[in-house]
Amino acid sequence: MNFGKIFDRKKSDGPGKNMEEIYKIKEEIDREDKIFEKELPVKYALLQEFDVNELKKMCSELLGRDPPADEYDDNKTGGRKSLPKYKEDYVHFITDELDLSEIRKYALKNKIISEEFFKKSNQS
Repeated sequence: MNFGKIFDRKKSDGPGKNMEEIYKIKEEIDREDKIFEKELPVKYALLQEFDVNELKKMCSELLGRDPPADEYDDNKTGGRKSLPKYKEDYVHFITDELDLSEIRKYALKNKIISEEFFKKSNQS
């Protein structure tokens, strides 16, 4: 085996290149965070228009899964038990997983809301 080739490698990507990539990733994360923060109140208001069964259906159709179950240790049986899932569990899960455009498209397609909902929320 020729170890000379391993040690003679040129560093084509110096430290400046790595920092440049780190800054690009950081900028992308910051951009996505700003979008998330801007959309959050509208997502929340929109998802309040759904009943819990519509939220469950949305999770299974668009995400293919429900929110993860919260579990606790049951001291009486010594086992673990799952807590029930409430509407807010689904709202928070969907808010984290889907973009506003995806939620809106689903809500309009399934006639949960009308276009008027967005006209009202834009005027507020």
